[in-house]
Amino acid sequence: MTFDIGTHLAGLSLYDTLLAVTLSVLLSLGSIGLITIVTRRVARAHTGSPDVAAPTTSVFLFDEQRLVSAPADWRDNLDTAGQDASDWDVLRRQLLPRFPDLPELPELGPDETFRSLKARCSDDHGVLRIRQIGRRLRLTLRESEAGSLVHLHAAQLNGQRLDQMTALVEYLPIPIWTMDTSGHVLRKNAAYRALEEQLEGSSDVNVPLVRNGETATDRPVLTYRIMLDPRGRLPERWFDVSARRIEDGWQCSAQDVTALVRAELAQRNFVQTLTKTFAQLSTGLAIFDRDRQLILFNPSLVDLTSLSPEFLTSRPALSHFFDHLRDQRIMPEPKNYASWREQLNALVSAAADGRYQKTWSLPSGATYRVTGRPHPNGVVAFLFEDISDEISMTRRFRQQLSLSQSVLDAITDPIVIFDAQGLMSYCNAAYRRLFHIDPDEDLSQVVIRDAHRTWCRKATTSTGLGELLERLLTRPDRQDWTHTLQLRDVGEVSCRVVPLVSGACMVNFGLMRVAALPVETAAE
Repeated sequence: MTFDIGTHLAGLSLYDTLLAVTLSVLLSLGSIGLITIVTRRVARAHTGSPDVAAPTTSVFLFDEQRLVSAPADWRDNLDTAGQDASDWDVLRRQLLPRFPDLPELPELGPDETFRSLKARCSDDHGVLRIRQIGRRLRLTLRESEAGSLVHLHAAQLNGQRLDQMTALVEYLPIPIWTMDTSGHVLRKNAAYRALEEQLEGSSDVNVPLVRNGETATDRPVLTYRIMLDPRGRLPERWFDVSARRIEDGWQCSAQDVTALVRAELAQRNFVQTLTKTFAQLSTGLAIFDRDRQLILFNPSLVDLTSLSPEFLTSRPALSHFFDHLRDQRIMPEPKNYASWREQLNALVSAAADGRYQKTWSLPSGATYRVTGRPHPNGVVAFLFEDISDEISMTRRFRQQLSLSQSVLDAITDPIVIFDAQGLMSYCNAAYRRLFHIDPDEDLSQVVIRDAHRTWCRKATTSTGLGELLERLLTRPDRQDWTHTLQLRDVGEVSCRVVPLVSGACMVNFGLMRVAALPVETAAE
């Protein structure tokens, strides 16, 4: 059957014809649109692009310190569980590195309802907009690129941190460099380049800074000290180098320790000087550290204590040191050996406080003075001095004084002696009896005027006493002077002033009628 379109259309009215044409056009447009949508979805499925354009803004809404709403991809970063900080503090800590002008509290000024903050870095085009709506605060973070906003923000932060760390390493005042396993420097900071410029013309700067011959894989970290000698143009410099093994080489840094090395050298020289000085001392020296072990001694200690150098160089403990002294009979034998340890602890405590000073009388007849002195960091030093000659001289001097006093006491005339400063040095027993002075009274602080007042109280008349005082005080010549005094209960007494050596003088009261003294007066 033949379908004649023209025959059928000829039978249609104008309205039916327009309706048919319109339907045909609509059907064609619908088909084209459907084909376009299917084509785009297929293309997006192949390219992985989302159906909807990714957002470029993140909106946060705060009711005072409390977060009311936030993008879903930010919620993990804003979780405050187990934290003392508020929601605002958590978000502010994350945004502050990029936007340093972010308010400390979630509010704007009294007359301010909107504020726009730009990012810190010039290459960061992010913008943070703040709008105050009553007690609520709306923050809108707009990024310059589409994508996950939380990831964009983290990427910006990481980039800034990387730039900061790069700048930090670049301008650190210590040389830092990276080298391969062959010793070739791959990266270096400004301090390393400055070191290269200072040593220009010398051998390679990385020799001996680098130890490229190190092949042991079980040593991931190396630390060593080296010296750089700029061939006499500059003073030598010392560095402590730290090298950490990485996959393709080493990461290294060097700390200038020239001042430390020089200080250590000066300290060693100082210790050597002290050691030489100690070696020439006649005083025995024993120094114990804070752990109470012997760390230093001099040859005089060996001579005074008879301890062997082998024992002393073995760094004995302080208790063992004094045990050996007791065994060598170089210290007094303790009366109670059971309490010897307690006495030793008391000795150490007293030395640590600077209070220990004893005189040891040894069975051999020698006498030692032992002194304990504290030093910084818990160090204690003991000094051993042989004072046998000093003690013998002191004893002889005391014997001579006793002999001189006995001679004066044997003289029947009252005698008193004043030194060059006018202090009473000696007086005999007859003088004490004459002026009723207690035999045990100390007269070492009595001056001429004090003695003169005693004489005046005893005298019945002041005749000659004034001239006697003037002569004793001024001592116009080196000639003897004699005068007669009248003393109560005694009568006439011949007073004679005799100059002695070194500016001293003696006053002799010669009793003219000693036999006439009452018995009770002589007994006094």
